[in-house]
Amino acid sequence: MKVHKILNNNVIVTLNNSGKELIVMGRGVGFKKKEGDTIDESLIEKQFSLSNQETFPKFAELLSEIPIEIITVSEIIINYAKTIVGEKLQDSIYISLTDHIHFAIERHKQGFDIPNGFLWEIKKFYPKEFKIGEYALNVIKQRLNIELPEDEAGFITFHIINAQLNDTMPNIMTMTKIMREILNIVKYHFKFEYDEESLTYQSK
Repeated sequence: MKVHKILNNNVIVTLNNSGKELIVMGRGVGFKKKEGDTIDESLIEKQFSLSNQETFPKFAELLSEIPIEIITVSEIIINYAKTIVGEKLQDSIYISLTDHIHFAIERHKQGFDIPNGFLWEIKKFYPKEFKIGEYALNVIKQRLNIELPEDEAGFITFHIINAQLNDTMPNIMTMTKIMREILNIVKYHFKFEYDEESLTYQSK
């Protein structure tokens, strides 16, 4: 395994047996290396090979700028999400979620947490995905010793939904608004209050 590109001291790009680019991470794996040098495989902590080669350059750039600890946390969350949703997530999740978590942590450290105006709807309409968001907050707390607010679980949920639908965030928010308005129309037309904790309501 040889160095193909050097992104920083901890992230390099190599080629697999098929000639496709492979991202290799590890503390000091790229230190004092140059293109063509042999990689010390004992230093390798993680490897990434994305099926979407258009996504690869953006992901490589992101990895060169974000600490390994956050990348590891993001990978743990994504792997867990795949087991929960039971389907393949778009490769873009590696970019969007990792970038979001990094930015959210930096904001939190500066005291700028953003309220999530859709948190109630997210909990009700996407309970399975929201559990992933809650799991994400626990992983971040345990591994990085940073306790993000529940609002961030909602934002992370949006990224998971987005990766399932391969849709854009604004469209998902629009879909959530529509579902909320439909429930309101039914509520006021028939003049009754929903039992939001009932199984019937939560299964809608």
